[in-house]
This record gives sequence, structure tokens and C-alpha cells, in this order.
Amino acid sequence: MTYPYPASIAVIAQLLLDRIEANKASFTIPVIDTFYGDQSQLAATPTICVEPNTKTRELAGVPNMTQNDFEIFIIVYISQVQDMNVSRKQADELAYDVEKFIHQDLQLKDPNNSNAPSLIHGFVRENESGYSIKKSTMYRSARLTYFGRNKTSLPAN
Repeated sequence: MTYPYPASIAVIAQLLLDRIEANKASFTIPVIDTFYGDQSQLAATPTICVEPNTKTRELAGVPNMTQNDFEIFIIVYISQVQDMNVSRKQADELAYDVEKFIHQDLQLKDPNNSNAPSLIHGFVRENESGYSIKKSTMYRSARLTYFGRNKTSLPAN
């Protein structure tokens, strides 16, 4: 028997990206672009990139049950065409908005699969504030670390 949860980090990251993309105009600071994976350069900001990081799997019961832990970065970029204090505050506010939005559905239900849960639970466990340099341009940024957990079973031989 296989649990109905997805075991692919790409599926979980895409669900997060789809959610953010569908709601990007509703954030306090409307988002212009969203991407799967971090980008080497940005055409416009605010931009959000969803970057899969790690997936770990451990045996968690019988028969062949595994616990899957996913870590995905959600990176917020704000350009520096204005005062540094303003762009810093905007990056922090947008990151917090995204965090609150993600926490509205801790099971990351899949709208393409009868709203089936994709995770037992998932949440933002870290919000790092900073800056990034892309093609000689400095951006204010924030990196959210999303953690999700589900269970699947390995194929029986």
C-alpha cells in the first residue's frame, strides 16, 4: 500500500510556487515575477523564487514506510532603486506576508487532485533577512526556509 502523499520535492516546490503565483497580486507589496528555482538575474522586482533544497527519507514503520522531510527555500527580492531603509522594510514585510499566506494551509492541499493533502504538515521555520547580488546589482532579500513532512511507502519486492 502506498500513502497518497507525493514523495518528490519537485511536486511540493511546484505546489508552493503555484500558490504564490496565483496570489501574487494580493500581497501587501504585489509581486511581479515568480520562478521555480533561483535566478542569475532579475528583470523586475518584487520577485519570489522557490528553490528546492533537500529531501531526506528515513524508515518509519513497517512495511517499508518512510518519513520524508522536505526543505525548500522561498526567496524574496526587492530592488534598491529607493532608500535602503525602505527596500529593507519592504523585503521583510513581503517575506512575512508570504509566510502568513503559506501558513493558511499547513497540509499544502493539491487543487489538481481533489484538494488531497500533500503533507502531514508544512510551515516556514526560518526567515532570514539580508541582501543578494545578481549581475552586479544588489537586491534586498529575505529567505524563508519551508519545512514539510509526509510519509510514503517504498515499493515492496
